[in-house]
Amino acid sequence: MINAIISIIDIERMIDSFQGNIINKDKCVYNLKIASINEATQNSLVFVDKQAKNKDKLIAETLACAIICDYIPEDETIYKNKCLVVVDNPKLFFAKLVNQQLVVFTPQVHPTAIISASANVAKSCYVGPHVVIGEYVEIGENTFIHSNCSIYDNVKIGKDVVVDAGCIIGAAGFGFVRNDATGEPTRFPQLGGVVIEDDVEIGANVCIDRGALQDTLIRKGVKVDNLVQIAHNVEIGEYTYIMGTTAIGGSTIIGKQCWIAPSQILNKICIGDDVTVGYGAVVLKSVPSGATYMGDPAMDIADYSKIQYKLKSQIK
Repeated sequence: MINAIISIIDIERMIDSFQGNIINKDKCVYNLKIASINEATQNSLVFVDKQAKNKDKLIAETLACAIICDYIPEDETIYKNKCLVVVDNPKLFFAKLVNQQLVVFTPQVHPTAIISASANVAKSCYVGPHVVIGEYVEIGENTFIHSNCSIYDNVKIGKDVVVDAGCIIGAAGFGFVRNDATGEPTRFPQLGGVVIEDDVEIGANVCIDRGALQDTLIRKGVKVDNLVQIAHNVEIGEYTYIMGTTAIGGSTIIGKQCWIAPSQILNKICIGDDVTVGYGAVVLKSVPSGATYMGDPAMDIADYSKIQYKLKSQIK
C-alpha cells in the first residue's frame, strides 16, 4: 500500500472550501496515516460514507483518532476522544485530500518510446516504455501515457490526461461500403482524428477509433474503464463514466454526466445528459435525458420493472 501522510494542517487548508468544520481538534495527532475504517490504528485518518448504515457504531468502534463524516452524533460519548472532520461529502473530501499528497510523476520519455518528429508532446508529460506516437499528434501538459500504447496520426490529447497501458487511440474505424451486385466490401475512408479534452482518464486496453469524415470526440473529465471499445465519430459528453467492456457503435452521441455500466450501444443513436445505462443493457434506440435504461433490448426502468414483476408473477 502507498503511504500517504496527512497532517491536521492539510485538513485545515481544505476544510473551508467544503464549508465544513473540525470538532475536537486537540484529539488529533499531527501526522495521520490513511486507512480503511475497519483496519485503522490510533494515528489513522478514515472516512464514513454518507450512505453508510450504523454511522454511530462505525465512529464509536474505529480506533482512528480522526474521522471524516457528514454529521455530529447526538451522543457526545461516541466521539469524545476523537476528532471529527464534518463535511457534506466525506468521500469526496477524503479523495481530494489524499490525492493532493500523492507523489507527482517525474516527466520523462522512456528510451524505448517512438515519437514522430512532427508530434508535439509537452515537456511535462510522461511517456512510458514502448509507446508509439504518430504524426501530428498533440499532447498537453502533465499527461501520463503508460506503456505499450499506440497513438495514431492526428490525435489531440489535452492536459492532465491519463492513458493506461495497452491503449490504441486513432486506429481506423470499422466502416465498409458493400457492392450490391457482388457483395464485395470497400473500406470507407477514415480521414478524421481523435480529440481527447482535459482531465480524461482512459483505462487499460481501451480502443478509440478515429473518425471517418469528422473527429471522434471525448469531452473534458470523461472516465473510461478498461477494455472499452469506442467506435468512429462517437462523441462523449463531459464527466461521463463508462464501465469496462462497454462497446459503443459509430456516430453515437452520449451526453454529459452519464453513467454507462457494461453494455452494448448501437451506432447512430443519441443518449441524453444524466442518463444511467444498466449492467448488460443492449441499447438499440435513443435515450432521453435523465432516464435509466435496462434490459435487452434496453427500455426505461419503469417498463423494465413491470415486465420483471409480470414474469415473477407467472413463475409463482
